[in-house]
Amino acid sequence: MMWIILIVAGGVLMLFGICMLWGWVDGKAGWFDVSVFDRSGSSKTDRQFLDLHYIAIVLAPLLVGVIMLAYGLQGLR
Repeated sequence: MMWIILIVAGGVLMLFGICMLWGWVDGKAGWFDVSVFDRSGSSKTDRQFLDLHYIAIVLAPLLVGVIMLAYGLQGLR
């Protein structure tokens, strides 16, 4: 039963990550607040926070979802 929960949770996380990636690439600033990535003058600190937001909002759900799917599929096998 735990393996199925891992597979479902991993799939949900991956769908969330894909949705956030789509919103990020599509330029929907309303999703993330305009101040996150629509700054007119970008300093080094702004770029670092932009990278941090991207990792937290897009990459982390995708990577964790893949890991959960892999463990879930391995457990079912």
